[in-house]
Amino acid sequence: MRVPRYRLRPRLAAAAHDYAAAGWPVAPGAWWDPSDERYRCAQPDCVTHGLHPTGPDPAGSIARRCQVTVTQACTRDLDAVADRWSQHPFSVLLPTGDSADAVEFRPATARRVQAVLAAYEQLGPTATFADGRVLLLVAVAGPLDAGADAELSRAGALHHSGGSWVPLPPSRLAAGPISWTRSPHATHWRLPTLRSVVGALRRSSLAPPADAI
Repeated sequence: MRVPRYRLRPRLAAAAHDYAAAGWPVAPGAWWDPSDERYRCAQPDCVTHGLHPTGPDPAGSIARRCQVTVTQACTRDLDAVADRWSQHPFSVLLPTGDSADAVEFRPATARRVQAVLAAYEQLGPTATFADGRVLLLVAVAGPLDAGADAELSRAGALHHSGGSWVPLPPSRLAAGPISWTRSPHATHWRLPTLRSVVGALRRSSLAPPADAI
């Protein structure tokens, strides 16, 4: 089901406000235009492909490619958030390594890890992409030790930390919307540690294998 941009923008604005009010910095991102099957952003003639951070309309700018980083574009200021999301149906991007990190899992692995975390009452905010990939939001962890990094890599997982970013619900991507399966409100904005997620991954590998992805 396609959601017209003018109907989605208020939801995006409200979500961006909630994240910023909770202390999470948010950055405006390009939005998927299903009518033209491309991402659009604040630069009307932008030729940057894919989801990317953008910014308010630059006065008199003739640039055709967004060059703003997510760090430059992000803010916690509620007035700035209201102003930016009143202009366009921006996707909501979270710069990781500041208030939160994120671990991106394939569907089958995510199911096993989530089951272990839930059993130990350590499951935090969890979002799902339309293609089944899962984001687990975790506390900022900094660089991983070699062992944890290797375990995540073997599982096909990605750790988003400083210098990276992830889209947050209700952003709509080319493949479809990203949605909360366990919202930050449900966890009172508490985040599990990355160590607990890696531990759950290790324990889940001892369980019977889930269905193939």
